[in-house]
Amino acid sequence: MQINQNTQPSFSGRFSSKTLAKFKENLSPKEYKIVKNFRAGKKYTQFDIVTISSEPVRLMNGTQITTKSTYAEFLNSKSKSAVKGRIKLADGVLPFDMSTFKMFTDNLVKQGEKLIAKFK
Repeated sequence: MQINQNTQPSFSGRFSSKTLAKFKENLSPKEYKIVKNFRAGKKYTQFDIVTISSEPVRLMNGTQITTKSTYAEFLNSKSKSAVKGRIKLADGVLPFDMSTFKMFTDNLVKQGEKLIAKFK
């Protein structure tokens, strides 16, 4: 008798509710359905697109510059330690459209899960 083990991960990781709300504002219903049904990663993985302002930098002429960067943030919702992993997507603010959604691939989610696993 031969036993087959299922080595495929259960792709049930999904976008957080905050990110889905931002996508819903900017996408058509057909495109939003694609984003909402997107699954990648392990069972309790949640991913989010976050824009963070860096610390202000003062130039020699006195002007102050504040830059923003966009990150993909990963979290295991069932983990006891709320460790988040971040991967930088861009050095600016990305719009919540299909081009930003296409940046999320299975490989990006796997990298985020590896970051979270390092801190267990």
